[in-house]
Amino acid sequence: MTLSRLVLFSGWGIDARIWQPLIACLHARLAHVTETDEQADKQAADEARSRPLEIIAPDWSEEGPQAESRTGSQEPSASQASSLGGADTLWLGWSLGALRAEALAKKQAPAALVSLAMGPSFIDQAPSEQMIPALAPEVLDTFRTAFARNPAASWQHFLRWQASGEASARDCLRHLRELIGRHPVSREAVLATGLAELASRQMSLAPQSELPLEFWLGKQDPLLASGLSAALRAQGQVVAEFEGGHCLPLSAPEALADALLTRMGLATHVTRISEEA
Repeated sequence: MTLSRLVLFSGWGIDARIWQPLIACLHARLAHVTETDEQADKQAADEARSRPLEIIAPDWSEEGPQAESRTGSQEPSASQASSLGGADTLWLGWSLGALRAEALAKKQAPAALVSLAMGPSFIDQAPSEQMIPALAPEVLDTFRTAFARNPAASWQHFLRWQASGEASARDCLRHLRELIGRHPVSREAVLATGLAELASRQMSLAPQSELPLEFWLGKQDPLLASGLSAALRAQGQVVAEFEGGHCLPLSAPEALADALLTRMGLATHVTRISEEA
């Protein structure tokens, strides 16, 4: 099935500008594939032109997730949230954005969800029946304590932490700061709420028939627990691994673009990412 709309959800403390390199790669790939297919497969080229890719990268509301709904559950709130789902739509959530997107998908019903650089939970939610590795709660507790003392310095530390798994951490950090600036756009209270979500949110891992879900992970991601990929595969989850760390939108935009176009059925001559059985 061909999907024609892509929705990109950003993570903690970072707005939608993080997606600019990936979006540029997607547009470049589509232009190249359309030209190539016109010679090799006219029907594929016609289909590519008749269903152009729509890309939406909404920022989470400045107010953050609604603290309490009428049913007593926490729900993410994004601009344009009422029209982001649909059978023609693939969602890609990065980091905290993946956890929020999985919760939102229960109401919005996209065709599929890709969790980028995030497992079913960020922190070990023991006792859990899923038994899938995640970071120890103490890791986030320490960071939240530091954030309460000095939010600005802690946010900067988080940027360095994310970039530390990339082949060139210094270049990645510089690129990240060039895109999003040296100060967070969200208020401190919103960032604190996001940290609380990282401590508590957990994906339900619903059957694939309900929500096709894939995990795309960086092999050197410092924010993922050791053994996560193997544990997910052991439970029948779809896992693809990239060379890179947590900042895959910056360190691997070409590979992500190729993978997305292949997953969406929009390209016939792109390089697939390697996926272990």
